[in-house]
Amino acid sequence: MSDPLRRPPALLVAAGLLGLQALAALVFAVLEISQIVPSRAVVGVGVSLIMLGFAALLAAAARGVARSRRWSRSLAVVTQLILLLLGWSFRPAPTTVVGVVLAVVALTALVCLLLPSSTRAFLGEDAPA
Repeated sequence: MSDPLRRPPALLVAAGLLGLQALAALVFAVLEISQIVPSRAVVGVGVSLIMLGFAALLAAAARGVARSRRWSRSLAVVTQLILLLLGWSFRPAPTTVVGVVLAVVALTALVCLLLPSSTRAFLGEDAPA
């Protein structure tokens, strides 16, 4: 399925959500870098590096999903499961809204990645006539 017009819309939605998550992780990393204080420099640098790596991972998964690359599906599913668990941990107040947004975005991406039309695209099969 090299033709972009033949890719299922669900894959493009999943790729867009993964890209949005990558952007959010990048913004969080930049904000964390800007808030580093000498008393907690190691923690600040560590969190920043982890979030930069996570942003790169999500961006690679988004690009692979948009191109229907088989390797990207497992990477995307794993990252969405991680974000779903993270959303669950944010459910108590005052972060309830953050948890709900994380969970809804992760579930939407998971459904889009696991639809039969997406599976056919990842396997390189033509859509049924």
